[in-house]
Amino acid sequence: MKKYFYVAACVIALFLTTVAIAQQSDEHRFNEHDRQAVQDWYGQHHKNAPKGLRDSDQLSANEEARLEAGKPLDRELQRKAYDAPKDLRRHLPPAPAHHSYKTIGGHVVLMDSRTHVVRDVIHLHHQ
Repeated sequence: MKKYFYVAACVIALFLTTVAIAQQSDEHRFNEHDRQAVQDWYGQHHKNAPKGLRDSDQLSANEEARLEAGKPLDRELQRKAYDAPKDLRRHLPPAPAHHSYKTIGGHVVLMDSRTHVVRDVIHLHHQ
């Protein structure tokens, strides 16, 4: 009987962990509303775009290939990343704990501030 309860407890713990990870995963991604809000903001500000979103900030093809959700930014790309402007961040939900919104090479990214892993990317220059 004890073995049954132990197995049941393990199954429940595994289920709860899976649910928590799935919720956290969604928390660490842009939704359609976020993407539209960023597109609209950029449409209003592209003529006087901030660092990271200017035409001159576009990434090379090699750099573009290295900017991918789920992968950490290397040191070179970290140097090209800027905090997203406050005005833009006001249109987005608060970033999850230990995360920040960055602009880099014509993109807005949600990045883990501790590990530099890119959680999601909104592409603006390559529409």
